[in-house]
Amino acid sequence: MPLIVDKEAVRMEILMAFERCIEKKPMTKITLRDIAEEAGMSHPKLLHYFENRDDLVVSYLRYTKDYMTEKCKLWFATHPRANYESNLAYMNAFMSYVARGEEGEQRPNATTQTYVLAHYSDVVADLVKGEFREWRETMEQCLIAIYGPEVGKHEAEAMMILIAGTFICNYNGALTGEISDNIIGYLGNLTHS
Repeated sequence: MPLIVDKEAVRMEILMAFERCIEKKPMTKITLRDIAEEAGMSHPKLLHYFENRDDLVVSYLRYTKDYMTEKCKLWFATHPRANYESNLAYMNAFMSYVARGEEGEQRPNATTQTYVLAHYSDVVADLVKGEFREWRETMEQCLIAIYGPEVGKHEAEAMMILIAGTFICNYNGALTGEISDNIIGYLGNLTHS
């Protein structure tokens, strides 16, 4: 009987190997041979699942987009606004989740590098723009569902700036952790006359 291989599972294993490689060196320095070695397979076998390095990077970008979109939707779906004493407490809870994640959550960790890579590659730039467009649309839908139609694109874009900045700071270990429970509250302090 022939061996049945779950191609999508193998592709995901390769993407996770790529992510582990990113922890060791810059994305631009990682070769397909590095990824194959990390995945415990031969280079020709890896090429059976991804045509070339660009194909693998594009697949990774799509994975990160889908992952973060689904996690955002899930957080809002499982955290009703009614469970929080104020809008500020609610949004701070969301931003705390953005900063820290949940126990055992394996987040894609190459977003910072892909943002930089987008500056040098039109294909990656288009994917990153699409990623942000989808995240903004998701955020806009979530905010409208919570606060009503008076919020929209601008509030969603403001949240995307905060989210992206939080990811970048966390990736680089730049946040103290003390701010993560009150990010929006601290920004609010700057708006008082």
